[in-house]
Amino acid sequence: MDKNLANDLYFSKEAADYLGITTQRLNALVKEGKIEPLKKTPSGTIFHIDELNKRKEEQRIFSKVSQGGGKGMFQLDSKTKIEALNFATLINALEITEQRLDPQFSDFSEKADVSVPLNDSTVTDSYVEFFAIGKDRLLREFAMAERAFSRLRETDEIIKRGSQDYPPLLAQTEQAPRFLYIRGKKALLFEKRTVALVGSRQASDKAKENTQRLTVKLGNNGITIVSGLAKGIDVTAHREALRNGFNTIAVIGTNLNQYYPAENKAVQMEIEQKGLVVSQFSPANKTQRWFFPLRNGVMSGLSLATVIMEAGETSGALKQADFALKQGREVLIPRSALDIKTISWPAKYVKKGAKVVTYPKDVLELLAESNIFKVDEKYKQQTIEDLLEDGKNEPKQSKTQWIGQMVSGE
Repeated sequence: MDKNLANDLYFSKEAADYLGITTQRLNALVKEGKIEPLKKTPSGTIFHIDELNKRKEEQRIFSKVSQGGGKGMFQLDSKTKIEALNFATLINALEITEQRLDPQFSDFSEKADVSVPLNDSTVTDSYVEFFAIGKDRLLREFAMAERAFSRLRETDEIIKRGSQDYPPLLAQTEQAPRFLYIRGKKALLFEKRTVALVGSRQASDKAKENTQRLTVKLGNNGITIVSGLAKGIDVTAHREALRNGFNTIAVIGTNLNQYYPAENKAVQMEIEQKGLVVSQFSPANKTQRWFFPLRNGVMSGLSLATVIMEAGETSGALKQADFALKQGREVLIPRSALDIKTISWPAKYVKKGAKVVTYPKDVLELLAESNIFKVDEKYKQQTIEDLLEDGKNEPKQSKTQWIGQMVSGE
């Protein structure tokens, strides 16, 4: 056989890989007459490169049309993106949570190709039968979800759990969502030194001041600041990180196209440019109140430690502390909190394993001693000396209150 001709011929597995689909999907396309094989032999079915390229062009055109066309729009051009779209469609169509759907979807993926749009005639009936849902309802929800996905930005990414792009720290936890939607610097997902600063939305001025101070000390040690972009402590940490040019990750309780609260929109947009915004919620799923405590599990999962800067008895920060302890991550709380008689959570969390800190340097030392990560000894010493220098002219009592007086509620 001519060598050049041989290079143009593909067996089924090679053809499927070339098209980025499964062999099951390829066989279905052959049956539908959408791809014509060159020849069927005892060794297998053979396809010519020209036929495969024709199919690729059809896929490209279909993708452009389905997304409204035009440059700069989000494209459903990968298996992961299509699977995420199918998954989001089912959440809406079945009216269930991601946690309930996840194991069912995994079972279904063993029986059908979930990387094919579920409105494709080759797979729609499989969804209808397996999930016991009306076909019209399913297709209607798919169309709405597809429009919502098209409003993502061209540079936004969807990362699937189990892929090489999924953050390894988060992957170790039970709270790792099936998909992450990200906007910004993806490399920050692989930062090995990350600390979350969380606390009350109705934070005191003193707590905000101490959050700024600790953000600077952590950032100066090359630690990435993680928080949830809420009012109060969260946005204070993000703003200070941005102001000083430090890495920061915002884990939000909405989808990427929403800015909540509205007053923090400018900060979120700046993080999109200079840091990373992470959401576990698809653009097709309507935001629910329980999304916000749920994202605390992801925020903790992305962090090696959580520092509770200020919190009341019902603060969402305590939800994150629970997640962090379950995930085997450090939880740090201020010693001053133990002296406040109106709140009981500090003592409870110390019994659960939280560590108590008095000075900002204690945070760095605890992290180093716990072997969560290693801080360069020379750099660490410079920072601690700087902290001590900062406090030389301060009354001793004020230094012991560096986190600030706790409040009784959010």
